[in-house]
Amino acid sequence: MTEPILEVRDLEVRYGPSQALFGVSLSATPASVLCVLGANGAGKSTLARAVSGLVPPSAGTIRFEGRDITGKPSHRIRKLGLTYIPEGRGVFPDLSVIDNLRMAVGQEKRGERPAAIDRAIEIFPVLGSRRHQRAGSLSGGEQQMLALARALAASPRLIIADEMSLGLAPLVTESVFQGLDAARKSGITVVLIEQFVHRALSLADACVILMRGRVGWSGPAAEAGREVLERYLGEGEHSAAPVG
Repeated sequence: MTEPILEVRDLEVRYGPSQALFGVSLSATPASVLCVLGANGAGKSTLARAVSGLVPPSAGTIRFEGRDITGKPSHRIRKLGLTYIPEGRGVFPDLSVIDNLRMAVGQEKRGERPAAIDRAIEIFPVLGSRRHQRAGSLSGGEQQMLALARALAASPRLIIADEMSLGLAPLVTESVFQGLDAARKSGITVVLIEQFVHRALSLADACVILMRGRVGWSGPAAEAGREVLERYLGEGEHSAAPVG
């Protein structure tokens, strides 16, 4: 069996007196897509922030490539190759597209930086034609593409993509999903926190459904059929509808 690249065990997170996660366990294998689903307030983004070092766990362990990263600061976790793309587009709006990408590859060897930028632009060609445009003037979809391109340019081992399709038109959303699929095919592991349930499942290898801070269901994505979605997400006949 393939050893997991990410392993979360019995994770708990508190915000003051309030508890957001209760004993959450999950794992992701290399070059796979794990989708994390759940209604608003289920704890999806809290999970992402805890794994990426932005909020401290109150209990449990997080291991990345066999290394214990529980409670490590986010900048150290990022240097190990675990990149978090937050909801709301992680770009520098006052910088140009190309300067955003240059900043993303700042930790790469100098001679490898141009090729890393070229690989990222190859996935999203529209960014090549906007390379000198200020990132803040891009459309929402283009900013989301740039956020993903920035992550891919930095040669990560694992990406956590948090609600990347939020507020985007369906056609643009599909471009973002194609970028995530290209990342997986290049050997990058993707943890996908997503509102478009069925599109996420079509891309994913495995699925975890959170309910009020706990794992309600987990298993192969292909087994997350209608009965599972109706039971844990309340989906009825609206198979294409997003779940927040």
